[in-house]
Amino acid sequence: MFLLGLTAMAAATTTPDRLYACGDNQVRELQIIGDRATESWRWTASEATDLPADYRAELLAHIDDCKPVDDGRNLLVTASTGGTVLIDRTTGKVLFRARTPMAHSAALLPGGLVAVALSIHLAGDRLELYDIHRSEMPLQSLALPSGHGAVWDGKRTRLFSLSHDLIQAFRLDNAVQGPRLVETARWPLPGRRDGHDLSLTPNGSYTVTTDDGAWSFNPDDGSFQAIAPLNPKLRVKAVSAMGDRIAWVQAEESWWAHGFTVMTAQGAEPRRIPVDNLHLYKVRWIR
Repeated sequence: MFLLGLTAMAAATTTPDRLYACGDNQVRELQIIGDRATESWRWTASEATDLPADYRAELLAHIDDCKPVDDGRNLLVTASTGGTVLIDRTTGKVLFRARTPMAHSAALLPGGLVAVALSIHLAGDRLELYDIHRSEMPLQSLALPSGHGAVWDGKRTRLFSLSHDLIQAFRLDNAVQGPRLVETARWPLPGRRDGHDLSLTPNGSYTVTTDDGAWSFNPDDGSFQAIAPLNPKLRVKAVSAMGDRIAWVQAEESWWAHGFTVMTAQGAEPRRIPVDNLHLYKVRWIR
């Protein structure tokens, strides 16, 4: 189902494919032409003068996710070194910030809310909810052991989170005391578990990576299907799908890589794309 859905959505294009690549304290926009990537934009945390000094020097030192949001107008960035920011793509201005220990993923929700998944840390292992108009002030905190994924699904009106053992779904309630996330469902991960990356595909399914591979997940029936070209495969840090193309990152040196791979949904025509002078962690297509 995953492969057929992606194949059916393939479309001809005359413009280069674009994606965000992140690692260290940088987010780069890359245009993919053949087996090379041309950088067209860069945001560097240490140069963001509208951020406090600790964000520039420490909290955004190891960026681990970079998601286009608001129809590409803004960029939601997390870092395992303890920061989350929402960036205006045109100006580079920081619109929201939060101190989030071991943040690994975030999602923009309706009503100007942000959910952040925090991984293993004395002050982590949880899912936090924020209002973008109130930086650094969490509205809610829920247990999320080894939190690694947060994705808002507008069609299903649910937030999906990824932890060590589970995918969970939450509805957003506008309670008297303020917005609240309420769990509505959960599904155990397949394989050796240890969830690492969660992303929504154009056909409405999800890709999820675990310790031993990548899977397609359908929340409507709770099924997991191995993605054949990426299963089994160890230390896959990110999978991003667009049309009939998959971009993915596999760790090569500890937790990072020197580049990423683009291939068809069936695993054909793989192209290795090097990324110079960056400890690459994740890539996300710009749709």
